[in-house]
Amino acid sequence: MKKFLKIVLAAALLFAVCVPAWANRPPMTRAQHNRNKAYNKNYLPPGWQYEAGYAVWRMNRKAPLNRNTYRRYKNDKAWHSKMRRYYRPQELALNTVDWTVEEVAFFLDRYQDLLKFHPAGFE
Repeated sequence: MKKFLKIVLAAALLFAVCVPAWANRPPMTRAQHNRNKAYNKNYLPPGWQYEAGYAVWRMNRKAPLNRNTYRRYKNDKAWHSKMRRYYRPQELALNTVDWTVEEVAFFLDRYQDLLKFHPAGFE
């Protein structure tokens, strides 16, 4: 019985010492919260279930509403934005905003045979 009493008293003493330290901990600042979000792969923003883009993405793929599909949606969204950002043919040839009329005419004359439609089996 003495051993049990010692364990209970030690636990009570430990609890009495630790509780004020837990109670005096300052609240998390916004910067700490954002830094923790960057390192926590399991963090999901509040209201992630109701995001409109996610709902449309799920309906197109007939996917269930869960954390894994939301992560797939975010990865897919990042991939698509990266593909639009680094689309090299658009940077080289299709961005004609800066071109003058003479440059466009020279391009069309130079590459006219590349722009023709060749059906399958044409030799």
